[in-house]
Amino acid sequence: MPRVVLDTSVSLPATLSPTGMARKLWVLLAYGALNHQVEQHDMELDLLRAEAETTATQPTGLKHSAEEAEAAEQQRAILRELLPHNAPEQWVALGSAALFDEYERKVREIGKRLNPNVRETDVRPLRRQMEAICAAGSPPFDPAQAPILTRDRRDDPIVYTALLAGANYLISDDHDIVPDGHEHHYEHDQHHVLALTFSRFLAVYFQPTDLDWSAIDGHWLRHAYQDPLHRT
Repeated sequence: MPRVVLDTSVSLPATLSPTGMARKLWVLLAYGALNHQVEQHDMELDLLRAEAETTATQPTGLKHSAEEAEAAEQQRAILRELLPHNAPEQWVALGSAALFDEYERKVREIGKRLNPNVRETDVRPLRRQMEAICAAGSPPFDPAQAPILTRDRRDDPIVYTALLAGANYLISDDHDIVPDGHEHHYEHDQHHVLALTFSRFLAVYFQPTDLDWSAIDGHWLRHAYQDPLHRT
């Protein structure tokens, strides 16, 4: 299961605009999150059903878990039907409270530059969407205690998130995070992650290489997750 962390230089255009390559990747990560959810629900249901067989009673939460599993499966089925036949199922995004806080701050500060329709009332729903699509996260940590890893102290919690979460890739177009212009390796306390630009990630590391990106519509995100900026 390839794991990625997107910093705000990528996550902002991915979430605030329904077009562009960042948004297409975001749709695929949403699909990966749904696959991860379905797998987790299936494992939970197996445990609850095994408990029911053992105790001859219906465990608390079985009905609710089954309903959640069905909803996730329906969402996944919608995207699966729309996406190209070889769309990857296992790419997932990772996050942390520090990453979500930074995202929320940046939406408030510069969101209107990317999408003039962004309103203050959209900020929290956008954050919740990002939290939902990030299938897993790093252990909790105090951003102020993050080790010095970059030239910009504000970026250290982002890199630290990727390290602690066990991400394979940290995708960023921030020159303080990827100072070499293409790739930069980070290591700390036996954790390591490859930071690279968005274009480098797509050109060299994304699989499958023959995916038809033109067949992916950024508007499809709303079929799987609530899109605060999709207004009818």
